[in-house]
Amino acid sequence: MKKVLLLLFSFPIYLFASNGDTTAIRFHNKMDMNSHGNYDIKAKFPDGTKKYRQILMKYTLGCSSTGCSGWDYSNLIQYLKPLGIFDSSIARIDTTGGKHDTSWKKTERVELFELGRVITPYGTYMQGAGSNGYSPSWQHQYWFDVSDYVQFLKDSATIRSFYDGWSSGYSATLDFYFIEGTAPRNVLKIENVYGKGGTGYGYGDPAAFEQNALPRKGVAILPNTKSASFQFTPSGHGFDNDKVAAEFYDESAKVYLNNNKIGDMRIWRDDCGKNPIYPQGGTWIYNRANWCPGTKVNTFSYDINQALLHPGSIDSLDVDFDAYTYAGNGGASYLISAVFVQYGDNNFNNDISIKDIISPSTNENYRRLNPNCYNPTIEVKNNGKNTLTSCTVKYGLSSGIKSIYQWTGSIPFNQSKQLILPSFNWTGAINGSTFEAEITNVNNSTDDWLYDNKKASTITITPKHETDIIVWLRTNNNPEEDSYQILDWNNKVIYSRSKLTTKNFIYKDTIHMAVGCYTFLLNDEGGDGLAWWNNTAAGNGYCYLRNMNGAIIKNFNTDFGSEISYNFTTAYTLGIKNSISTDKSISVYPNPSMGKINIDLDNLQSAAEISVIDITGKNIFSTQVNKNESQVTIDHLAKGMYLVKVLAEGEMYTEKVIIE
Repeated sequence: MKKVLLLLFSFPIYLFASNGDTTAIRFHNKMDMNSHGNYDIKAKFPDGTKKYRQILMKYTLGCSSTGCSGWDYSNLIQYLKPLGIFDSSIARIDTTGGKHDTSWKKTERVELFELGRVITPYGTYMQGAGSNGYSPSWQHQYWFDVSDYVQFLKDSATIRSFYDGWSSGYSATLDFYFIEGTAPRNVLKIENVYGKGGTGYGYGDPAAFEQNALPRKGVAILPNTKSASFQFTPSGHGFDNDKVAAEFYDESAKVYLNNNKIGDMRIWRDDCGKNPIYPQGGTWIYNRANWCPGTKVNTFSYDINQALLHPGSIDSLDVDFDAYTYAGNGGASYLISAVFVQYGDNNFNNDISIKDIISPSTNENYRRLNPNCYNPTIEVKNNGKNTLTSCTVKYGLSSGIKSIYQWTGSIPFNQSKQLILPSFNWTGAINGSTFEAEITNVNNSTDDWLYDNKKASTITITPKHETDIIVWLRTNNNPEEDSYQILDWNNKVIYSRSKLTTKNFIYKDTIHMAVGCYTFLLNDEGGDGLAWWNNTAAGNGYCYLRNMNGAIIKNFNTDFGSEISYNFTTAYTLGIKNSISTDKSISVYPNPSMGKINIDLDNLQSAAEISVIDITGKNIFSTQVNKNESQVTIDHLAKGMYLVKVLAEGEMYTEKVIIE
C-alpha cells in the first residue's frame, strides 16, 4: 500500500516504510509574491538515511491574496547550498554615553542551484471576479524531477522562490515527494557549470557573451564515474534591438565535450499557440526563446556514456551560441543555468516506468487533449541499461475488463516516449471514473523494478451530440489561415474544409456521422485564433456547432491560439453499453473482410433489429431477427468502413467493420 504523508513547513514526521512509499514535504504554502525579490523559507527534508527511487517537486502557482499580475515574469525555484564561508557586516552602532558599541551580523555565503523555472502567465483574466473561465482562485501545477539533487535535499535546507515581477503578484506552493527505492543509477556528484542557479547575462557582443556567460569549463571526472549528464536551461529575455532578441530570436547552440559535439539545441518554443493556459490577457500566442507565458522553461539534457569520459582526469565542457549581429540599446539577455551530474553503474537492465497518462485525464496540462473517447495515450520512460524494444501494457477502467497491448519499438536508456494505445471498453465510465495503465512485461522479461509500472488518472466524459451537426465557421480578414477537420476514432478524416478564400463569410456545413467517437479539429495557421485583442486588423470570426434545429451546442472561444481539439460522441453517452462493445452476445467476422460479413447472435435472448451503416451515415442494410436466429450473412459490401448496430433487450451494441 502506498502511503503519503504531508508535512507543512518545518515540523517533520517521516515515514519509515518500504519501496514505493512516499514522504511529502511542503516548503511554501500559498506564499504571496507581491514584489520583486527572493522568498526564502527554511525547513527540514528527510535525514538522508533512506534511498530514494525518485524525488519530485510540484510547484503550484496561483494568484496572490491581492490578485494576479497582468504581466509575464520569470520565477525561479532554487536550493541554497551553504558554503561554510561567512561575511560580516555592521548591524548596529551604539553611541550611548559617548562610547561606540558595534554589533556585527554574520551571513553565510551560499551557492544557488536551480530546481525549476516557470514563466508566469498574463494574469489579467484571473483578477477580480475573473473572466474567460478564470477566477481569482486560479492555480496551475508544474512538476519537476529533482532526483539528481538528492545529495542536497536532506536535513535542514533553505528553498528560494525568486520572483522577477514588479506589479501585483502570484502565490507559490512547493511540495516535494520522496519516493523510496533504488534509483536507476546513483548520483556521485552534481555541480554548477554555468549560470550558478539561473544567472542572467546581457547579450551585446557575441565574443564577450561567450567569454562571460559560456566560457570553456573544466570538470573533474571521478575515478568511479560510469556515465554523466549535462543539463542546460536557457531562456531569452528582452528585445530592445533590431533582432527582437533575445525573447523573440530563434537562437541555436552546440554542446561540446573535449571538443567532440555531443548535442545541438534550438533555444526556441514554437508551440506557444497550444499553451494549456488559454486564453490569456496578453501576447501569450507569440513563440519565444524557450518559453511561453505560463509554462515551464525546457531543460536540454545530454547523456554522456563512459567512453566519452576520462575518469580521474579533467574533461572540458563548452557551449557555443550561434552568433548574431546585435544592434540596439542592450535589452537582450539570456537566463542560464547548467549542471553537470556524474553517476555510478546502472542498477537495472530492464526497467520501465509510466511517467504520465496524457489521456484520458483531468490533468490541466493536457486540457487541450481531453476529455477523450478514443485512444488512450501514456508516456513511458526507459530507466534500464538495455534499450527498450517491447513491453506489454494492460489498461482500462479500474472497475472494468482490461485491454492488452503489445508494443514494439526502440527507446534508449533515460529516454521517454508517448505510446498511443488502441481504444478500450468504456462501459461503465462516468465523470470521476478511474483509468489505469500498467506495464506487465519488459523486453520479454519481468521488469527489474515493479513499483512505478502502474499509474491512474481521472476521467471526464466527452459530450454527446446527434449524428447530424452543422458547423458554422465565420472567417475573419485572414480566411486562408483557417481550416477544420472531423476525424473518427481511427484518426481518419471524414470531413474537412480548408483553403478558405472569402473574408468575413459564414461557411455552413452539415455533417452526417455514424454512431461513434469523433474529434473536431479547428486550426489557425497564424496562431492567433479567430479573434484576438492584439490583432484587431484581422477582424473577428467565430465557430459554432449547431444541431439540426439551429441551436448552438458548442461555442468555441475565439482566442484559442493555434488549434482547438474537441472530442465528442454521437447518439450515445460514453460509458453505456451502446458504445463500441466487447460484449459476447454478438460478434462480427471476418474483420477485416473481403466483402462478406457474418453476424453471430448465439447468445441473443430476445428479438433484435440489425442495421449496417456506411461512413456517411447512410443505412445500407436493415433486418429484424428473432431470438431463435443465430446468424445473419451480408454479401457484396463495397470497400470502406461500416458500423454494425444491433438493437436488442433495450440496448444498442455497435461493432466497427472494415471491408478491404
